[in-house]
Formats: sequence, structure tokens, C-alpha cells
Amino acid sequence: MFALPKLILIILVVIVAWYALRWLNRPPGKVARRRPSAAPRSRPALEAEDLVLCGLCSSYVAAGAPGCARAGCPRPR
Repeated sequence: MFALPKLILIILVVIVAWYALRWLNRPPGKVARRRPSAAPRSRPALEAEDLVLCGLCSSYVAAGAPGCARAGCPRPR
């Protein structure tokens, strides 16, 4: 039969094992958490430019790009 001290010891071992497994299986994001800086950094907005198909060389170039050095290029220099 189980004695009261043995029962308490088994319960404590189970609780310690439970918390140890929870601690070991934490997601990586919660393990190494950095303190937020005083001023959050803002990333500069990315500027995108539309591409158009060149009729002469069949490549895509920026809409505002100057023409190439080829003869007959439809884009202005």
C-alpha cells in the first residue's frame, strides 16, 4: 500500500516533470525575447515601378527608363 510521504513525493515528481517538459518544448519565439527599443524602427516604404515590354528586344524595362543604344529603340533617351 502507498504511504502518504511516497504519494506526495510521486505527485511532486510528476509536477516537476510536467513543468520541465513544458519549458523544454517552448516555441523558439518565446525563448529568446528581446526588449523592445525605446523608438521602434520603421522600414522605408518600398517603391515599385511598372515594367513594360520593349518592342525591339522583347525584354521588360521600367516604364520611366531611358532607351537603350540600339538603333530603332522605341523608348526616348
